[in-house]
Formats: sequence, structure tokens, C-alpha cells
Amino acid sequence: MKLKLHILLLFCFVNLVSLAQPWFQKASFGGVGRHRAVGIAIGNKGYIGTGHVNGTGVDISYKDWWQYDPASDSWTQKADFPVSGHGVTAWGTETRGYVGGGSSLNGEFYCYNPVTNAWTSIASCPFSPGDVQGFSVQNKGYVLSGNSIAEYDPTTNTWMMKANCPVGISTWSSAFGTSGSGFVKSGVNFYEFKPIQNEWIQRANFPGLSSNGSSAFAINDKGYVTCGYVGGLSIVTDQVWEFNSGSNSWTLIGEFPGTSRRFPVAFSIEGKGYFGTGTNGINMNDFWQFNYNPLGTDELLLDETTVQVYPNPVTDEVIFAFNNIDYSKLENCKLSIYNLQGELIDEQSNLTPLVKFNRNSKINGMYIYTISTSEKTVYTGKLIYN
Repeated sequence: MKLKLHILLLFCFVNLVSLAQPWFQKASFGGVGRHRAVGIAIGNKGYIGTGHVNGTGVDISYKDWWQYDPASDSWTQKADFPVSGHGVTAWGTETRGYVGGGSSLNGEFYCYNPVTNAWTSIASCPFSPGDVQGFSVQNKGYVLSGNSIAEYDPTTNTWMMKANCPVGISTWSSAFGTSGSGFVKSGVNFYEFKPIQNEWIQRANFPGLSSNGSSAFAINDKGYVTCGYVGGLSIVTDQVWEFNSGSNSWTLIGEFPGTSRRFPVAFSIEGKGYFGTGTNGINMNDFWQFNYNPLGTDELLLDETTVQVYPNPVTDEVIFAFNNIDYSKLENCKLSIYNLQGELIDEQSNLTPLVKFNRNSKINGMYIYTISTSEKTVYTGKLIYN
């Protein structure tokens, strides 16, 4: 009996973790599966394009360019990038996207205007970047190659070489920009570039499995590094690491729930991360949202003091009472009850301050309930029916 109870509790815990995980699969990328593409955000829209497939020995590069709208969870094909290529470098600002370098270009770069859906040539980079991620800080772009870093100023259409990085940045590195700095991961080396001071600072080494080929993005000035290859290209990881610049520390926050891969793309929009494409030998076009909020900063804050469930154990009827919250936010939530096999048993949307469920034909045992918005689970708990 004790062994059965332990197994039941472990199964319950696994289900609770999976229901509360921060990844949500979205509409698949509109183009064919690929890797070594680029993904950037321009304002409140995302963009993925270029990349290649080479699994058959024939290298096929792409130049299609797709826009993702988080509001409608939909993709729209836009004007092609001027040339086919892979391993290009890109960054986005509030109004424009910038793409260049890679397999088909040297220092040439192009600017994408989402309003006119048009590409225009800009000043060439002082060197030829390839297979390195660019980043933007305060609407200026930054491109790396080896020890070199160049800053692009869109107001003057000019490049300026900045202070050399203390180590050479390897190919297939990853990078992200925050409100005031850029961060670059190359193998285990991790450096911060401060544009105003024009200086590099060595930060805590990356502790994860990924050698390179990861994606990176920033949310609320914290960085996230996801997937990548481990040593050789044939081994890939699903680890998700968070970097906190204030404490100069890395935290393993979980595993990506989809297929492990190398050379994906990622970007962030309005406090959420977006991730997709890549390869593990098979080129993928799936697309995911990352909505991580460990400190409970959602608009709707729920805990054991704001959610009361009674009676529990349940005999005939169970009541969910919400206390001391903004009840208007409940209208966008749903309450779901699952059995331990993950099957949905009961559900109610457009919640009110008092929600009742009849037992009906539920058998004795343990159940899981979740309270969720359209984007994430905000509270979970256990029910026992006697």
C-alpha cells in the first residue's frame, strides 16, 4: 500500500510540473523546417528567415522572410531577403530589422522596414560576420567576429569599431541585448559589453551542457540560453539556463519540452520569449512561446490565501472561492480538473468569485486542478474525492 501511495504522489508531482511549465507551443513557422536561420523582433512582431538544409549532402539555402503576430498566433510571408543564405547575422529595433553577412555576403547588410515591407542596402560592416548572433542596445546594432565588434548607428548609417573582446568569439556563439548591455556566450566563456563605457567585462562562465549552437534572448534584463550542441554536433541538449546580471549567476530553470536541437532561433516580445526552427539531423519548423514568471508578477496573483477550496476531501460538491483579488481578471481565466492520467474531467471558463463543481460520476482518488489564462497556468492544486 505504501509503495502504491508513493508512486501515486510521484505521478501527481510530475503532472503538476508539466501543467505549470512555462513553454507553450504556438502555430508552426510558416516556412519549411531549417537551421542556421535568423529570428528577430521588430516592435511587437517577430520575424524568421534565411537558413538552410543540408542533410542530403546538397546545401539548400533560403531567403524567404516571415512575420509572426503574437496577437493572432499567425504567420505571414513578407518580401524575400535580397539573397539566399545561412549563418547570417541580424538584430531588431522598435522600427527596423537589420540582416547581413553569412554564407552569401561579406560585410553587406540590409535594413527591413515592416511598414513598407521593403529591404534597402545600408553601409557595409567593416568585417565579414558569419554564424554569430548580433544584438541591439538602445536601437544600435552590434556585430561580432573573432575579437572584433562593430557598432551600427542607424541615425547616421555608419559603423564604428569598438573595444576588442578579450577572447575570440567562436562561430555558432549566442548573444542577447538588455536595456544597457550586450552579452555574448562562446563555449563556456561569457562576456558583457557595455556600449556607453566601451568596455568588456568577464562574467560567470556558462555552466550548462551546451558548447555552442544555442539560442539566446532577454526578458526583463535577464538572459536565457536554450538548447545547442554538446561537444560534437550529433549530441544536443534541451537545457534552459537563466542569467541574472545583478547577481552574476546562472540558474538551470528546466528543460525545453519539445525536441532537443542545435541552431534554433529566438527573440522576445513584450516580456515573452519565442523560439523555433533548428535541427537534430531533422530540420524543424515548430514554434514555442516562453512565458516564465517565477516571482509571481502576473496581473492575476493567486496563492493559498487567495484561493480557498472546500470541502477537500470532496464528497458531493467542491467550491472554489477567490478572495482579495481583482475579480475582473477572473473573466479571462478557466478552471480545469484533470485525473492522474492527464485527462480533462471538468472545466469552467469566465470564472466568478465562487465556482462550484458537482462530483457527478467521479471515482474516489486524487485529481489535479489548474487555474489558467489563455497563455499560462497561474495556479495548481490537488483534490481528493472520497
